[in-house]
Amino acid sequence: MYKNIKVIYPDNFEVKTGFQQIRNMLQRYCLNRKGAAMAMQTTFTDDFNVISRLTGTAAEMVYLLRFTGNFPAQDYYDLSDALLQIRVPGTFCEPETLSELRLSLIAITDIIRYLNKLDDGNFPYLKSLTPESLPDQSIVKKIESIIDDKSEIRDKASEKLFSIRKEIRSRISGVDRRINQILATARREGIAQDDTELTIRNGRLVIPLPASNKRKLNGYVHDTSATGHTVFVEPAEVFEINNEIQNLRVEEKQEVARILVDLADFLRPFINDLLHYYSFLGEMDFIRAKALLAIEIGAVRPELINEPMIQWRKAVHPLLMIALKQQGRKIVDQDIDLSGNQRIMVISGPNAGGKSVCLKTAGLLQYMLQCGLLIPVSDDSKAGIFSKIFLEIGDEQSLENDLSTYSSHLIHIRNFIENSDRNSLILIDEFGAGTEPQLGGAMAEASLEKLNENGCFGIITTHYTNLKLMADKFQGVFNAAMLYDTQAMQPLFKLSPGKPGSSFAFEIAKKIGFPEKVLINATSKISQSQLDFEKQLAQLEVDKKFIEQKTAELKVADETLSSLVNRYETLLKNLESQRNEMLKEARNKAQQILEQSNRMIENTIRQIKESKADKEKTRALREKLEEEKTGLISDESSLITETKTFTIAPQDKEPLNKPGGKPGGPLKKGSFVRMEGQETIGKIEEIRGKQASVLFGSVKLRINIEKLVPATYAEIRSWEAGQRFSKPPVSVIHQLNDKMADFKMSIDIRGKKADEAQEAIVRYIDQAILLRVNEVRILHGKGDGVLRNILHAYLRDTPEVVRFEDESLERGGHGVTLVYFR
Repeated sequence: MYKNIKVIYPDNFEVKTGFQQIRNMLQRYCLNRKGAAMAMQTTFTDDFNVISRLTGTAAEMVYLLRFTGNFPAQDYYDLSDALLQIRVPGTFCEPETLSELRLSLIAITDIIRYLNKLDDGNFPYLKSLTPESLPDQSIVKKIESIIDDKSEIRDKASEKLFSIRKEIRSRISGVDRRINQILATARREGIAQDDTELTIRNGRLVIPLPASNKRKLNGYVHDTSATGHTVFVEPAEVFEINNEIQNLRVEEKQEVARILVDLADFLRPFINDLLHYYSFLGEMDFIRAKALLAIEIGAVRPELINEPMIQWRKAVHPLLMIALKQQGRKIVDQDIDLSGNQRIMVISGPNAGGKSVCLKTAGLLQYMLQCGLLIPVSDDSKAGIFSKIFLEIGDEQSLENDLSTYSSHLIHIRNFIENSDRNSLILIDEFGAGTEPQLGGAMAEASLEKLNENGCFGIITTHYTNLKLMADKFQGVFNAAMLYDTQAMQPLFKLSPGKPGSSFAFEIAKKIGFPEKVLINATSKISQSQLDFEKQLAQLEVDKKFIEQKTAELKVADETLSSLVNRYETLLKNLESQRNEMLKEARNKAQQILEQSNRMIENTIRQIKESKADKEKTRALREKLEEEKTGLISDESSLITETKTFTIAPQDKEPLNKPGGKPGGPLKKGSFVRMEGQETIGKIEEIRGKQASVLFGSVKLRINIEKLVPATYAEIRSWEAGQRFSKPPVSVIHQLNDKMADFKMSIDIRGKKADEAQEAIVRYIDQAILLRVNEVRILHGKGDGVLRNILHAYLRDTPEVVRFEDESLERGGHGVTLVYFR
């Protein structure tokens, strides 16, 4: 029945998943009637290109609204119907409609100009929708020449209209002046009372007179008061002028109609183009509404994959998120993966633990995506495409069709089995429920096995143990659990794939104060194997949390150690290079001193010969030679001072200047050795029996003495040279190693006063930065938030801190802060 076509089952899928509420929210964001209609007509599609385009335009609009701004967002009037009406010659639009036409055309022009400024590479989808040209600006100018800002026809719309209105104003002015003169005369003559004022009846200015005086004023009675004591008379002279004004009003209307018909004739050739522009305006309004919805629910465009799969990170149910936000609570996000050999997820766990919410989240988000909407997941998520989505959730008992809940459930499952394939997503809540548990579990297991054979993807929630065990039997089926805090005895609403979850039925009953005797009796009525299974599941959950915590700590420690090793190796290379440079410089200086001394001696001998051994001359030359010698000795001392750090001299009694060979005698404390097959030289610090403690650099190892080989004299000299050279950095290394060994990856400042906490925080963060730790955990508690505020204020002002955030809910939430360093 449903083969090779897109299917959404059942018919009320949108109501059950909450998409109808999403649709209503989307419609409320629309400013334009056509955009709202597009929101209500949003439909599911499995066309990858269509989904890419729809989500692409929405994602680009989100960027514009959030980071660029100033996107035109007013006067989104849809005048399509009015334009269609004036296609018939002789018809025209009302001035208010023409005013909206002008404003909407200005809005369309502004949108097109805005989009034309965008870069094609960054906004390909919106650029592809942008019309090639602007609406004809002569239309706006023509309307502005006829309609003013108050949506009224201008006096100068035509010469005749200007003349008629000028005459009307002149006559009205004459009427006002003349009737006031008549009223003043009537007051003086006592025909009208002194406090009588002009009033209006039937659109005409009239004078209120006592009924007894109505014959004393020549005119026409328009009305009488309820008591009959007052009549409202329009003077005959004024009556004639008002009739003339009325005739002018008729002429004015006729001229206005003629002007509007002419304007409609002017617009008629542009109607088809204008209809296209209004379709564009409606689509931009719809895209803008999708972007505003995405901003409200924190939605993004995940990476789209043209095959069935789900790989969502930090997915949330948008409606639940909004509801919790109004209550000041934060929703727990979920990681959902359906792909490859893990296609059908069987979720188990306690009641009210979030299983159904997780299932509805998957159905709603997948449906939203394939309707072209962005979904609330993280940016690194991936989303595939399904041709069919089947949902079975809730009570479908039907009195009219004489169907029980379980019968209805079976009908749905039968449809799933008959029509699902590799492009299907199956969502079943409480699989097999509604009948005797053992039989219902067997039916559910057989059905799930068949669905797995069909190759479909799915999410199943259940309490049945036999369904939890299917992951070990069938490839494609895998377990997941909703986490539960076994100490606080409350659900954590967090999905954890990889293992089944316990229902915690007895634990929950005990927490709410269920009678203990009844609990004991209930425990005795279930098999020991079932009881052990539930206990093991609960213990697995506790063990998993502990292992995850230790794994995270080991990862941080491993990264820190790796960073330190890299730093020390770099430092060693730099020092080696500096030593070589200094030795080279020392040799050069020594050579210079030797050459200089030889020149001095030769020069002195030559001068003595030339002076023929004159005593005074010889003495003077000797004194000068002594002075030069003293200077050279001073230079040599300076040279020795500079290089003495790198001077290598034997320290042991052994004659290390021998050309080769090894020290004689047995190995003992202080002997230099190396391991068989290794080149690194170490020194024996202690020998116990056949085991020796050997120090290799900063690492001490216990090794069988038979695996040690005595080092040669040449190797020992080389080792001692390296020791003298590396002595300063080794000291630094030992200090850092000691600090690293004592450093804890978390600190507890609960109970401290503000100043004590501040001092502890500063000291701890400084140590973490010195040791190049990537991440630390600071426990400050919730309380009134004073310690948390002090910590966060300091972290914000510390440049080495990349970011900090609250710990996950199950591990402390707002009471613990995670700090990440550069």
